[in-house]
Amino acid sequence: MQLMIFGGLTLGLFLISSLIGTSIVARINHINVMQLTAMGAEDLGRPEMAGLLKGLMVVQFFGLFLLPPLIFAYLADPRPLAFAGLKTPQKKSFLLMGVIVMAAAYFTVEFLGMINEAIVHLLPKTTQDWINRGESDANNMLQSILSVRNPAELLKTIILVGALPAIGEELFFRGILQKLFIQIFKSPWKGIIFTGFLFSAFHMQFMGLLPRMALGIILGCLYWYSGSLYTSILGHFTYNTINVFLIYFKIEDLDSKPGSVAVFSIVGLVSAALVIFLLNILRKKSTSRYPSSFSGGDEISLPEDPDHPV
Repeated sequence: MQLMIFGGLTLGLFLISSLIGTSIVARINHINVMQLTAMGAEDLGRPEMAGLLKGLMVVQFFGLFLLPPLIFAYLADPRPLAFAGLKTPQKKSFLLMGVIVMAAAYFTVEFLGMINEAIVHLLPKTTQDWINRGESDANNMLQSILSVRNPAELLKTIILVGALPAIGEELFFRGILQKLFIQIFKSPWKGIIFTGFLFSAFHMQFMGLLPRMALGIILGCLYWYSGSLYTSILGHFTYNTINVFLIYFKIEDLDSKPGSVAVFSIVGLVSAALVIFLLNILRKKSTSRYPSSFSGGDEISLPEDPDHPV
């Protein structure tokens, strides 16, 4: 029932905010709403559309990722911020651990991206073409947003691409959905993994399905073990900002490929082992239990230890 209410609330708020926000963005960019709605991914990927895309990202942030989770938390619990996970972690060192884990996860994600691409190449040619077209359109739009020429624009991009998605997506996926799916499945790990899958599927880019799902699971673990959404928000921001800096300093671009598959695979596996090692340290230091970490104090009949799910 809570999931249905959250879904209806999200849909309603997003439709209303989209109508209002899209009108404002269109007016600011001197086009009418009909022209904007008629634009496809190829049109939005043009460099001159960067300002328009950024405006639409802000609308999405408020209308989809920020308002629905906060309003739902307000309706669901007398302590809405705690309900959504916005509380101090049990140990301040967990915040630093979140940053280190997500920095270590960079090559894990890249390695899984390489595996994901290899899987796509096993699919029928027509399916590959469809996936590649979608990936190209998404990369063009993202490249347009990430094209910055000076430090001032870099700072704006870090806020837009690094901070806003980190705050909004963590509130939406980890703060609310992960909590609800843990209750539905009566298993912390099933809830974390399923939410990670939804987090990846939401981006609608099959080429990044595995790496984004891994990111979602890692972020879900950071939230679970630390008992605070601030840990996963900071970790998410760290990962996003690393990518922004790599592109800004031309160390990497969206279409870059690994030079040596063997070396890249070794680095990726070492990175994955390091992430698992760090998460295990976090698990051992964690004293989180479901009532205190996820429900804001409400007693819900769920297993207390994520390592011993039902």
